[in-house]
Amino acid sequence: MKRLILLSLVTLLCLPLAVYAASIGGVETQGQGKFSIGFDQEFVFDRDFEFDKANWDLAAQSIVVEKIELDKAYRTMIKLNYGVVDNLDVYVKLGAGDSKINLDDLRSGTSENNIYDSDYGFAYGVGLKGAFDLENNWLVGCDLQYLRQKADWTPKGDFQGEGDKITIQEWHIAPYVGYKVGNFIPYFGVRYSDLRAKTEWGGKDAGDWEKVKADDNFGVFLGTDYKIAENWTLNLEARFIDETAISFGTTYRF
Repeated sequence: MKRLILLSLVTLLCLPLAVYAASIGGVETQGQGKFSIGFDQEFVFDRDFEFDKANWDLAAQSIVVEKIELDKAYRTMIKLNYGVVDNLDVYVKLGAGDSKINLDDLRSGTSENNIYDSDYGFAYGVGLKGAFDLENNWLVGCDLQYLRQKADWTPKGDFQGEGDKITIQEWHIAPYVGYKVGNFIPYFGVRYSDLRAKTEWGGKDAGDWEKVKADDNFGVFLGTDYKIAENWTLNLEARFIDETAISFGTTYRF
C-alpha cells in the first residue's frame, strides 16, 4: 500500500502543469478550539466555459461565440483554520492570483481570438470542512468553499479595446472519503463547482461587460496528506473532468 501511495505522489507531481479552482487542502479537521495556518499553491491548466450574458447584443453585431477556455490560472493563498467543534472547521483564505481566458468567435464570418490576460490580483475565500472517523482507519468528510478574485487585465489577440477589470468567483461542495495508512491519508472525492467570470473593458465611460460560466460543473479529485512531523502536514491534490488542476500546500497546527 505504501509503495502504491508513493507511486501516486510521484505521478501527480509529474503531471504537466495545466489549472483554476479550489482545492480542499487536506482531509482532517483541527479539533475543537485548535488553530492552524497553511500555505496553498494552485495551478489551473484548463477549464471550458460557455457564454452567459453581456450588456450588449451579440446577434446585433453578428457574433457567434465558438469556444471559451480558461487557459491558465495561478493562485497563492494563506489559509487560516479554526476548529469550531471536533468535527467541523471554519477557514479563511487570503492571497493573490492571475488567469488567462481565450475566447474564439465569428464576427460577420471572420474568425477572431480574444485573450483576457489578467495581472496578479487580490483573492480571498471562506469555507467550512467537516470530517468524521469511521472504523478500520477510514474517514469521510465534506468541504464547502467560496472563492473570489479581481484584477486588472490586458487585451491580447484580436481584441480591439481597452482592458479594465476581470472578476472570477467560484463556490463548491466536495464530499470525499479517505484512508489512514501510516503517515499518509490518501483520499478521493467528487465535487459540484460553479465557476463564473466577468470581464469589463473600455473604462468607466464605456462600461461594457460580458459574463461566462463553467461548461462542466461536476468533477473528481484525489490527493493525499502526509504528516512529516508532529505539527506539520503536506498536501497534494489533483482535479479532473470539470477542470484540469493541481495544488500543493503545507499546514502547521498550533
